[in-house]
Amino acid sequence: MLAKLLGLSETSIRFFFPHMRETERNESGLNVQTENTDRMPTAEHPRIAIVADAHFHDLYADYGFAGIMQDDRRLTFRLLADTARSTRVFNESYFALHYTLDDIAARGIRHVVLLGDYSDDGQVETVKGVKRVLDNYTERFGMRFYATTGNHDIFGADGRHRAKRFLNEDGGYSILSSDPHLRDRGAHAVIASDRMYCQGYPDGLDAMADFGFYPRPGDLHWETPFGIDGDPAARFYAVHSPDGNTTRRLMDASYLVEPFPGVWLLMIDANVFAPVDGVVPGEAGDLADSTSAGWNAMLVHKRFVLDWMADVSRRARDEGKCLLAFSHYPVLDPLDATVDDEVALLGRTGMAERIPRIDVAEALIDAGIDIHFSGHLHVNDTAQYRSGERFLTNIAMPSLVAFPGAYKIITIGECNFGIETVGLEAMPLDDDLRQAYGREILPSRLETGGLLDVDSYGDFLFEHIGHLVGRRYLKREWPKDIAALIRGLDLADLAALALINVPVGAEDAMMAITSARDDTELQQRLATRLTERGTEIGTLRGMPALAFLADWYRVRMGSELALDWIGADKISAYLAVGQLFSDRDNKEPGAVQTQFAVIFRMLAKYLSGLPSRNFSIDRKSGVIELWKPPAG
Repeated sequence: MLAKLLGLSETSIRFFFPHMRETERNESGLNVQTENTDRMPTAEHPRIAIVADAHFHDLYADYGFAGIMQDDRRLTFRLLADTARSTRVFNESYFALHYTLDDIAARGIRHVVLLGDYSDDGQVETVKGVKRVLDNYTERFGMRFYATTGNHDIFGADGRHRAKRFLNEDGGYSILSSDPHLRDRGAHAVIASDRMYCQGYPDGLDAMADFGFYPRPGDLHWETPFGIDGDPAARFYAVHSPDGNTTRRLMDASYLVEPFPGVWLLMIDANVFAPVDGVVPGEAGDLADSTSAGWNAMLVHKRFVLDWMADVSRRARDEGKCLLAFSHYPVLDPLDATVDDEVALLGRTGMAERIPRIDVAEALIDAGIDIHFSGHLHVNDTAQYRSGERFLTNIAMPSLVAFPGAYKIITIGECNFGIETVGLEAMPLDDDLRQAYGREILPSRLETGGLLDVDSYGDFLFEHIGHLVGRRYLKREWPKDIAALIRGLDLADLAALALINVPVGAEDAMMAITSARDDTELQQRLATRLTERGTEIGTLRGMPALAFLADWYRVRMGSELALDWIGADKISAYLAVGQLFSDRDNKEPGAVQTQFAVIFRMLAKYLSGLPSRNFSIDRKSGVIELWKPPAG
């Protein structure tokens, strides 16, 4: 499959992945059978669109702030400086959600799953803005929405304060905060507004009540882990602090709905808010954030949901229902079994903290779940785990507001599920945004890289993730010595480093590479080795290592969707350099060669995953194959 995606020969792929055979599973249980492109599921049910992590910010909502005037419209405009440091874009979310729903409507799809983080940060006014949008599409197209909660939409029982920076007319900023005590010396003003507050359960669900969280006319079946009563009072459970001294009662918003005959949507509220040891309920910090908890914490604090899921799956089999499970958090590692490498290279990053343990997969298989859709990590990926004859497939959804920017469509056939990925790359950038960004950039002299030199949303997201490498990732997550090398070297230097036989410490790396540049014998040997792999050394010279790392992140987040943007020639070059490191022993602790070997090994794993763009899943065997979606 990888050879087809990259346009490379099978020989080249096997050269880089000598351990892979097309009919085996790797050590993580990922099934790599992906050859048949002809089998296509016959649709028996309406198609379902799945949208994850829209992070909607309503540009034109009233947050109690004057905002800026733009073409006779008043905008509440987030700073580009904040976008440049964030893993998601803000103002563009308004247009991305509308563009997505317009595209879904044009395809005649009327059932839409919202896979959590539908709001920017759960602010009261923002969630109302989401409702206004969804109500509009409900009225115009008869759409029905089925939402589940994400960590950005709601918090615990009582909620929490939110504060954001917004652009002023003069290019400066003001802060809107639900906390009246917040101060910021750089702000023109700090404006207290309860419209910025992120509510807790159940109040935070009120605006979204019509989108699945409560029973609606037209639902063929609806229930929760507690029964058929939708009243929040009937949906509370007890959760204990780790030391057992504090117990809180919180609402769970999971539900099961049958939107049309024969299909059950199992919408799991996987937010987990456990009491913190020693903090009195009601005080700040009394509940742990759900962001890194996910399904690892579900096994500890919400076992009753697993029990209910097992009962639902048993009834689905008995009644001949097609069961699809959804939650905001992944149930399998969506980064192709690279978490150990990530920890070894970068430590316990935020991403590593959010990877589910293997016992999560075992628990879901025991509960009878075989297909699950997740968001949260903004990763486009397909992962599969097998235990005996049983399997679990997790389809990780990209966000609308981060590279690669896409949503998915599921076609339910008699024997297969067909999964189609639809990108937002063609969406044009709005002129309002360009003009407003100009106001901010002139006085602040913000360095934007290529962010504002593009015309399409796809290019904007492509540039955004590249911008983050220098502005965020290298500064926050990468070892300083490796970050310095990446900023100062090109790909030819990295290739030469792989051929330096003596282990090189970080403090000596630049001296060793400088020497290697002048080593005629080493350079000739390097040129020969690269040519054997179909790459010329001249193509690597002048190719910045920083640009390579940007593509590394693009493949990490987009899987095969990133290949269209990067191109087969660059991928082939990266693979060739990676093979040089792979050929080394790479067991020298502290050597920079060992660290770069890990980087290229992780890239190889990102590239060797299951199909993640358009593919089918056999409903009985779990076999995953490339698939061509039907027209329209």
